[in-house]
Amino acid sequence: MNSKIAIIGENLVDLFKVGEKFEAHAGGSPLNVAVGLARLGEKVSYITKFSYDFLGKMLIDTLSSEKVDLSFSSVDENLHTALAFAFVDKDKIPTFEIWNQCTADSSITWQEISKVELDDFEAVHFGSILLATPAAEAILKFVQKAKSLGKFITFDPNYRPRVAQNEKKYLEVLQAGWSLANVVKCSFEDAKALFDLNTMDDVVKLIKKKDVPTLLTCGSEGSYVIEEGKVTHVPAYKTRVIDTTGCGDAFTAGFIYSLSQHDFFLKRDLLIEAARFGNATAAIAAQKIGAITSFAHVRDIRKFMEEVN
Repeated sequence: MNSKIAIIGENLVDLFKVGEKFEAHAGGSPLNVAVGLARLGEKVSYITKFSYDFLGKMLIDTLSSEKVDLSFSSVDENLHTALAFAFVDKDKIPTFEIWNQCTADSSITWQEISKVELDDFEAVHFGSILLATPAAEAILKFVQKAKSLGKFITFDPNYRPRVAQNEKKYLEVLQAGWSLANVVKCSFEDAKALFDLNTMDDVVKLIKKKDVPTLLTCGSEGSYVIEEGKVTHVPAYKTRVIDTTGCGDAFTAGFIYSLSQHDFFLKRDLLIEAARFGNATAAIAAQKIGAITSFAHVRDIRKFMEEVN
């Protein structure tokens, strides 16, 4: 089954430090998810605003080559592309310095995206650092409209400190986004930072109170399905880790794909199945450098799951 999924969010270029040089890769969490879902065979429309510069063209070419529909996106003739400088530590964990203010994607307005015809879409995914910019209000309004029309909403806060000029407003937007979702995917590290908590018990307790089905990812420990007050651990797959950049987005694409195969029906065993598929998608992504370059196709993921079981 192929669902039609709309994804709205930022587009940026990840600049990975390799020796004394930086390598440019297409990036942005929702953009990564769009590519991940397209590789899994889903019909995906990405909604954003690109810059006029050569980096913007690089991003457009990348998405187009992955068969992601861009008919609802636009180009700004005056603003540039957001940049994320990535530094991978000895544990293969990336940290980012993000330049995301006064960029093309942050100038998205409600007037522009209100023209998107939502009737053909079954689901909408959103989140990440564009919610720290002036585009946040329009994006929330777009998601509210989609939910009022009965669309399935998935959300990944992908919280990053120091990317917003108004941190308080940014946190409020992320909380609002969480409340709008049918399912939330959030990493343990993001949850700790977002809610100013320290332990897994505290994070789980708070998520339970939110009463929104949540997939909490914990890197090499796997993920947890938190739904209706119950918590189920879904172990990670063993894999050779080269670079964890994009693993969270690979997981998100995997779990959305899995749920789409059941018409986005929310049932506990289907959420567990989705978390398991997301774990496998992330495990394969960890085997290569970069995000998009490491995303797998369905046949590869199925084969991987069969071989390690």
